[in-house]
Amino acid sequence: MTKKNWYVTAPGYQPFPMILLDEALDHAGALAFARSIWPACSVE
Repeated sequence: MTKKNWYVTAPGYQPFPMILLDEALDHAGALAFARSIWPACSVE
């Protein structure tokens, strides 16, 4: 199992970690995944 941790910044929320266990996404993949839930977010 691969684990990758990204920090998400979304309007109305404090920055928070997004931990992906089964998929080690690169930045573009993590951003696409996060934006499917929070459309105006950024990922670091």
